[in-house]
Amino acid sequence: MAIPEAEARVLRSQSDIVRLFDEGPFAVFDFLSENGLIASEMLCDKCMPLDAPPGEGELQEMKKVVRDGEIRWRCYGTARHERTIRHHAEFFTWQGETSVDGRNNFNRMSIEQLLILTWCWSYDLTIKAAAVSAKCSVKAAETQYSQCRRVCFAALDDWEACPEAGLMGGEGHLVQIDECSVKARRKRAANGRGRLGPGDQQEAHRGNADEQAAVADDAALAQEEAANAENSDSSYAEEAADANNDAAEGWVFGICWWRSQQDKVRGIPNETRFFAVRDRTAATLLDLIQNHIAPSSQIWSDCWRSYVRIAQLPEQYIHLTINQSEHFTDPVSGVNTNAIEAAWSRLQHKIVRTKRRVGKALRYHLAELWWKSLQRVPITGGNQHKTKTDPRIFMNFLNLISRTYPL
Repeated sequence: MAIPEAEARVLRSQSDIVRLFDEGPFAVFDFLSENGLIASEMLCDKCMPLDAPPGEGELQEMKKVVRDGEIRWRCYGTARHERTIRHHAEFFTWQGETSVDGRNNFNRMSIEQLLILTWCWSYDLTIKAAAVSAKCSVKAAETQYSQCRRVCFAALDDWEACPEAGLMGGEGHLVQIDECSVKARRKRAANGRGRLGPGDQQEAHRGNADEQAAVADDAALAQEEAANAENSDSSYAEEAADANNDAAEGWVFGICWWRSQQDKVRGIPNETRFFAVRDRTAATLLDLIQNHIAPSSQIWSDCWRSYVRIAQLPEQYIHLTINQSEHFTDPVSGVNTNAIEAAWSRLQHKIVRTKRRVGKALRYHLAELWWKSLQRVPITGGNQHKTKTDPRIFMNFLNLISRTYPL
């Protein structure tokens, strides 16, 4: 009689993490290695002589030993040195400043603390609450939260390791797009004096479709002239771009993949992506549309002039617009941008209101919102429009780590 295979262990709460470490270091090692977070075996790269010719000599396999309640790698060859099990695990040593034994020099937190902080980040606990749960400093918790966001940002750019970061939409699918300002707005004094913040210097009205088309034609000519001037002095443009590479973005471009009712019943949530941009020109927004929206998708947007040429792109998008100065939902075609507008409300609450000093880290916060939008499941037996966090979100993130940072 065949022996049934043991089911993979699933951690759903902080108590599960604590119980895992209470079972002993070998249980921790098996769980981390099975989920691809640490290496299951280690070779000593110090036993081979530096002056050994290519093809000669071999790496010595390191053995597992228990020291101070945790498993470490021990070399019994010439070098006879030790490494922690987190060695070569980029997620646990992401600072880049590691000691010889592979320990993170920045905070020297245990793996248990790092996993608890990662769990807290998955469920949107505050940094102070996470620091209390992991029994660490607020600065250490903030650093681990930042690392979790960097995993999402790296996954968004790696389509091979993260297939869910591929093209959105497709033939017969609906995608809504919009842009939003995240610049600070300064209130003016009662007498009308005072400086205006960058967020106050915006266009008051976007006009109708005809007016925007005329403006877009003028903008296209201006862009062609700018492109010719840029080609004539490309080296200067590259230096200027490099110098401004770290400038903080003040606009966010959003794409929402609106799922059908059948998809929602099957547990497929709406996917929302945000991108930090420095301007709302057609060159910037159309490039993001082509890179992240599949051909033949149906795109709904407002009448912003940068969107006028969407239907002319080679991807053959079906572009429908809504003039929000007249209606929020077109009474005839039903076109609206309600889904992406709702996403702006969540973004404003999570970033603009509670994290005013994100600055250059804005792109990482936006990547976090993208990945967590995929971790929503409909509430069974109720309204399919209402969703909740996937109970396996922590395990899903550990799987994302193993795919983004392969050993």
